[in-house]
Amino acid sequence: MSSAFTFNTPADIHDFPEGSPEDQAVCSQWNTNMTGFTQQAILGNPWNLLYASNQVDYFDTSVTPIPPGSTAVIVSWHAFPNRLSQYLGQGAIPANPYIYSNSQLLAIADQYGTQTVAVPSFQEIPTITCPQATWQQPFQMYGPYGPRGWQDEYCEWCVVRDPMTKKITRIDFTCENPEYWNTLWMVDPQKVADLYTSTLNWDAPAGTHILVEVADLKLYDPANGREVIDPSTGRAAYNALNKWNSGPMAQRPTDGTNPNSYSGGAMHLTATPNTLQTEMQLAGGATIQRVSGNTQAQTLICCAQYGQAYRNSDPHIGQSVNQVVSGPNRVALANPSGLYIQVPDLSSFRLPPDPNLPEGATAQDCWQIVRGAETLTDPVTGQAYGLPAQGGNFVLHAVFQIPSAWVEAGVTFTVGDIQDASGQPIEWGGQVVQQMDVGLWARPIPLAATPADEDCVLPPPNGVEAPPDSPEPPDYAQPLQLFGQGVWDAYYNTPVPNPMNVPLPLASNTTLIAPKIHRNTGLEMVLLCTAKLGPGGERPTVDFGPGVTASVTAFDPNIFYAVPGNSYPSTCTKLSVFVIASQGAALGLRGVAVTNFGDPPQAAMPAMLNVVTSL
Repeated sequence: MSSAFTFNTPADIHDFPEGSPEDQAVCSQWNTNMTGFTQQAILGNPWNLLYASNQVDYFDTSVTPIPPGSTAVIVSWHAFPNRLSQYLGQGAIPANPYIYSNSQLLAIADQYGTQTVAVPSFQEIPTITCPQATWQQPFQMYGPYGPRGWQDEYCEWCVVRDPMTKKITRIDFTCENPEYWNTLWMVDPQKVADLYTSTLNWDAPAGTHILVEVADLKLYDPANGREVIDPSTGRAAYNALNKWNSGPMAQRPTDGTNPNSYSGGAMHLTATPNTLQTEMQLAGGATIQRVSGNTQAQTLICCAQYGQAYRNSDPHIGQSVNQVVSGPNRVALANPSGLYIQVPDLSSFRLPPDPNLPEGATAQDCWQIVRGAETLTDPVTGQAYGLPAQGGNFVLHAVFQIPSAWVEAGVTFTVGDIQDASGQPIEWGGQVVQQMDVGLWARPIPLAATPADEDCVLPPPNGVEAPPDSPEPPDYAQPLQLFGQGVWDAYYNTPVPNPMNVPLPLASNTTLIAPKIHRNTGLEMVLLCTAKLGPGGERPTVDFGPGVTASVTAFDPNIFYAVPGNSYPSTCTKLSVFVIASQGAALGLRGVAVTNFGDPPQAAMPAMLNVVTSL
């Protein structure tokens, strides 16, 4: 690859005029993000290093030559959350005690009931999922938590209904990763607000338009109501769970009045495991060949312990990547890396009769691409990705609604009058989601030989025995996430409402974009990690490498949140750290190592801090 290689934005999208200073700033920051995520994917799960050699065969597309003609392969999965079916629905193997009907699953997914179907409650589900779900204690409340955390297949949706008839008028679908929207915000918050407005109004009747303002999207300190300044940018921090990107239901005006007084929408992913960094980390961990083999997705994910069992996505992604590597190949996400909605086949959906319909109109016409692309040209092969053998799309945001041209022609029905494949009217957004797939593009390149099998990750999954000579894993420290102090405090002290009624802080909806520190500057920062005090109360040490010093000033072992990428919150340690970058500190991404007192020096987690010259 050329030294000029850069990671392209998802679907090669340019939200500023291409080549403008703002576009260059977004592309530069995105390239930095992807460089860091790639380094983390290549490292694999540091926990695995405690037991296995962790031979990851995920390669860096920015430095590894790709043979001409190397075809990218699409890995796709169903968009409707499989864990709803597995833990709450009928016909699951093993069976669950709740046996909700398909209509009940659709209602809980939308959080909206009908005259005949009430919204059922989320229930407790097994914590032990290997070798299969075990319906015996212990249990935990169904997660992921959050306003639409259960929509955890890297696809989320939000439904608009007519306030009088309650019929669906529009469904927004998104697979856009939160990292990209945080990147846009770092460059220009007004552009983010403008894109929210244009996307959520796309082809909608004028009277239903909303207005998104920058103030709606900012992070505010719950203690005093003031906007929180992010030291990385010198401007307000971003709230990913703002009022226009929260929950599965949206309220819209009907007469064009008070366009800022409504709420709801789906602009980017919000479920805590639905991040691009997680997808890449999963792909890296899934390249390791395991003694379990790769013919059974559930067996492999239990052995390798990447991702969440019983999702459509994680087990299938992991198995597919693992099988590609056994080819033998190395693998990486193809550029532009991202998560992409695939255009569904809605030919079995039926429109009601209307004399004003255009000739040849079908329900497929109501499914419209708003952001992204139906196809892209692969720069390696010079042909369309996946064509002609596979097909495959790069859709980031889509809507299902009656086209404005039909409305102008006098069509009077709405989405709720369209019938699905079973002949039932569309009462829930999930009826369309059940016809949809999401995918990613993987790029394999040849390996000389299939890598040797590794043992299962310790501690061994339930029902899987570790080798008799395997050691207990050492209790080393591991970095998790880094923040500016004020930003962390606001995120952690802002609660996230959720239908499970489980306490969850907004910190769970952050990203692993490395925060910036300027040369010749000191910052109060917070480092989340797994760490412990020494026998005499000695604090761990923190090392960012040459030119950056770090002094641990406080230790709190009782922090409870979901580290981005995790389905459930857990307890970790917060280190308050004063970080200083010297005038001569090397610019760019830095890893960080955390070492407990008395332990040998630990390997650094890559791309945790970004040293820059100025804002």
